[in-house]
Amino acid sequence: MKYWIVVIFFLSGFSQPATANDLADIMGSGPESDRIAVLQTLNTYLLVTDEKDHSAIKESFHPTALLMSVSSKGALRSLTQDFWWERVSQIPEDQPSRTSRVLIIDVSGHAAIARIDITNGGDGTTSTDYFNLQKTSVGWRIVNKTLSQPI
Repeated sequence: MKYWIVVIFFLSGFSQPATANDLADIMGSGPESDRIAVLQTLNTYLLVTDEKDHSAIKESFHPTALLMSVSSKGALRSLTQDFWWERVSQIPEDQPSRTSRVLIIDVSGHAAIARIDITNGGDGTTSTDYFNLQKTSVGWRIVNKTLSQPI
């Protein structure tokens, strides 16, 4: 049985959130209902940067989640959600649109992994974010985000 997902966002012109018409567009495995729920969590996460929606942090991240990156010199960095929001909130409004595409959602029990590729509209550069998610009492939440580009 095929399930169609229709995700509608009101865009401010900054970017286009990741959407999928069908989970067949996204690699991975696991129960469809969980994969759909993980996709909804990831789309909420994208509102943080795409729409500068601070409330979407609480809706998509577990409160203890960390964001991991490396510095330009290769040192491992563990970023808090507050630090990340400070960076996001400073992005100028006139940035060219970007597109985000969910490529992988893989679910096993109460754990999931996901990959989102982000292409900047201005220069066409692409970065990748990797996610670990857990199914909690309030639903699927991001517990870790790993960035592919140094911060």
